[in-house]
Amino acid sequence: MRKLLFTLLVTITTGVWADQGSISVVNPGPLAKLDKELQQQTNDYRLALGAVVKINRTIRIGNEIRLSGELSRLTWEYPKSHEPSEALDSVREQLLAVGAELLFECEGRDCGASNIWANDLFQNPALYGRDDFQRYVALQLNGDFYSIYANRRGNQRVYLHIDQIKQGSDTTAWINLLSERGWVKLPDLKETTVNQLATMLKASTSVIRLVGHQAGLDQSLAQRESEAMVDQLAEKLIAAGVSKDAIETYGIGALAPSVLGADRAVVVVIVR
Repeated sequence: MRKLLFTLLVTITTGVWADQGSISVVNPGPLAKLDKELQQQTNDYRLALGAVVKINRTIRIGNEIRLSGELSRLTWEYPKSHEPSEALDSVREQLLAVGAELLFECEGRDCGASNIWANDLFQNPALYGRDDFQRYVALQLNGDFYSIYANRRGNQRVYLHIDQIKQGSDTTAWINLLSERGWVKLPDLKETTVNQLATMLKASTSVIRLVGHQAGLDQSLAQRESEAMVDQLAEKLIAAGVSKDAIETYGIGALAPSVLGADRAVVVVIVR
């Protein structure tokens, strides 16, 4: 599915894509000029899920996930007539449209100091601008994580920066997110994912809710399908050794499509 989505996006942006960098799924638009590009392995990437501050020369983030994998880092410059929010909103909506999960977003001074984002987190001084012009969003799609930042510099130049962290198919970053935040959208319902969730639950005393989401215009049908989906998942977890008393199931159909990108998914919520 991911390969198909990528192919479709490349097809509809022919003539633009080849000069815009290597991050899949995202098209920055015809007016974007690639400024910097970097690809490297990272063993301790800090994905910010909160505002940033610096205390005694130490970067503190309200919430974060530590990641490792292949980092693709791209920075684009836009015409001065553009607003930073326009550039960021465009790629944000593209990712949500193909099923990305929104993890965190902020704007203006709620994000913290721009110089920390530019110089410390993204290592690109060109991103340093006024705090009240900045925008940031973090998303997850099919096991990959996206850290996106936009700002206007004092010279009025507008920049959009994207970090994509690709992890292997055996990644357990979503488990870390579940532990830290208390809920997570499962990356898929494959056997590996089910076994990872089962292992986590058997090692803890947590009680969880499995909440099924299913897109559809017929809410009654969508609700039945989502209920069947979480019931089947619960059966697999129980078969893997998870206590039946540790699982609650709910199917809510299409009641939250705007949150989940109008797709089919299961959200795991830790009750206690």
